[in-house]
Amino acid sequence: MQPLEQKILTLLGKRDKRPLDRRELAEALDLRGGERKILTKVLNQMVRQQLLEERKGRYRLKKSQQQLVGIFSQTDQGFGFLRPDKTDLEDLFIPARHTGTAMDGDRVVANVRFSPRDRRPYGEIIRIEERAHSKLVGVYQQRGRSHVIWPLEQKLGGPVHIMPPADIEPGQVVEVEIERYASAEQAASGRVLEVLGELDDPRVDIETVIRSHGLPHVFSPATLEEAGQIVGEFSGEELKGRTDLRGLSLVTIDGETARDFDDAVALRKEGESYRLWVSIADVAHYVTPGSALDKDAVERGTSVYFPGFCLPMLPEELSNGICSLRPEEERLAMTAEMLFDSQGQLKSADFYPAVIRSRARLTYTRVAEILDHPATSTLEADLTEQLLAMAEFSAILTRMRLERGSLDLEIPEVEVIVDDTGKAVSLEKIERNQAHRLIEEFMLAANEAVAGFLRDQGWDFLYRIHEQPALDKLQELQQLAAECGIGLLVGKKQLHKHLQQMLAEAADLPEGRLLNQQLLRSLQQARYAPQNVGHFGLAAECYCHFTSPIRRYPDLVVHRVLKLALQQRPKSEGLDLPRLEILGRDCSAKERRAMLAERDLVDLRRCQLMRDRVGEEFSGVISSVTEFGFFVELDDLYIEGLVHVRSLNDDYYYFDAGRMALVGERRRQEFRIGKPVRVILDKVELWRRRIDFSLI
Repeated sequence: MQPLEQKILTLLGKRDKRPLDRRELAEALDLRGGERKILTKVLNQMVRQQLLEERKGRYRLKKSQQQLVGIFSQTDQGFGFLRPDKTDLEDLFIPARHTGTAMDGDRVVANVRFSPRDRRPYGEIIRIEERAHSKLVGVYQQRGRSHVIWPLEQKLGGPVHIMPPADIEPGQVVEVEIERYASAEQAASGRVLEVLGELDDPRVDIETVIRSHGLPHVFSPATLEEAGQIVGEFSGEELKGRTDLRGLSLVTIDGETARDFDDAVALRKEGESYRLWVSIADVAHYVTPGSALDKDAVERGTSVYFPGFCLPMLPEELSNGICSLRPEEERLAMTAEMLFDSQGQLKSADFYPAVIRSRARLTYTRVAEILDHPATSTLEADLTEQLLAMAEFSAILTRMRLERGSLDLEIPEVEVIVDDTGKAVSLEKIERNQAHRLIEEFMLAANEAVAGFLRDQGWDFLYRIHEQPALDKLQELQQLAAECGIGLLVGKKQLHKHLQQMLAEAADLPEGRLLNQQLLRSLQQARYAPQNVGHFGLAAECYCHFTSPIRRYPDLVVHRVLKLALQQRPKSEGLDLPRLEILGRDCSAKERRAMLAERDLVDLRRCQLMRDRVGEEFSGVISSVTEFGFFVELDDLYIEGLVHVRSLNDDYYYFDAGRMALVGERRRQEFRIGKPVRVILDKVELWRRRIDFSLI
């Protein structure tokens, strides 16, 4: 039950327009007898800090008893933060004892209080404005006559009471709809929507992550009907106005397991110049604004890639069928044809709808082998020569980008290898080779060229923007670089140059990868917006996403605008700025949602790989340090876990923020980023996606 003081604050917060006297308060709070006498005493105490007593004994909240409205974000430890609706305000800390029945993601109202010890502000949630979760995924348990679902995510609250369906067994994972949210007086209750399966089934893991993150996973009947009506052959009408590139030596280069090929490239050397063609699947030809396909695509925003499984933005009839640039099959495409000089500077660019036929489906591994050993290539001679020219030109583009200030971060990527059932069997580091860099450079060039063309033509569209990093983040990076023996200047002048210099100096250091990771954390997140502020990471004045309309909705929007521009249509036929603003925020949010879901499942798979190895010893390196401990990344396994400060019982350790280290008070032992350590695996918690180590 809430304390009387909190009940008074909550009540007056709801009725702030009209003050209440003691009798009205007692009646509204349903107080009787002795409780009314206590009310007088409590009101007298509260008048000093929280309440104003007006004439005739009426009470209202003081103005200093400020309220904030915003989104509540909860941590696994129970406390959380309120992100105010007013973007100019800082996040407000909410202690665990003051979160009430709020769940992660809820829109809440909180009173702002101040700690009597250090006057730091904190919040007390007094009201839930809007619930973020109407459903949740959890494990069914039966205890006597009690049937409950325990959420797999602890921050979604306590148990939900249910009436169990006949086909449910204890320990199974289910999706439940909440019919009554928890309150101070009673627990939540709901009904089971679907039994998903056993807790250890890899397919259930995927389904759980999909539903926990609210990912749309079922196409509407209308969408499936539209997709089924798309035929694989083109009429003469569809080919009208298209440039015929079927004789051009276009090739696709993707990963071994890729199934949707949305880009094909060709290159021809013309004297000292290079002519590059980048042809992208013409998804906009099939997905028209307002259609069922379009509505489902915008709801998803992006394809989501899990280990061994893809949740596509478009049905397979398009993503793996008519819009996939398969070899020796005719396809409709939007093409960027660009002419570059010998220094990689763009001299001219043309954009047009085309019909193409890819000559070969190549993989990164095969292309890298051909580039390393062209004499042994089994590919047709002209295609081998083209690949060699592509490697030569991509190196020129890379040099040009670096000269203008583009940041090339070396962050190793790790792939979870799964078996036929989806069970994780190992982790493998993805080695970026020449073929990866070749395709990356060509896609960057096409994206930049399209953005520059549409900007110069005066069209409104979605840019891909990346703002400058905040100064405080850069100062933290500067401190870490200094600890590693590297000087770094973080002023606004020549910032790109100084960051590039730091990366170059760190390349051969043991802490090099960690400095790359810290720089990545220092950078702001790229997003979509109709206002062009440039792309800091690429040092590009103007940039957009054009090359992946099969799997990213903003690319599809850019294709539509490009078509309108090429047809010289009135600009009123495009999206106006207010709608683009909303669409940009929506696409950015859905991109983040997909990234969090992908990371969530990868973290789960990593934990599953380690759960049978509790008690084993490992070597690793400290990857980050916090007040509550330090994280260790294991050598060769690419798995990270926490050594909690509570487990360091040989001394009292405090966090030195300036040196990014935990320091022993008596023995002065330090734990800082880059230090090699030996650890024992103590515990694996699947639901928290957490691995705990202790130091040997």
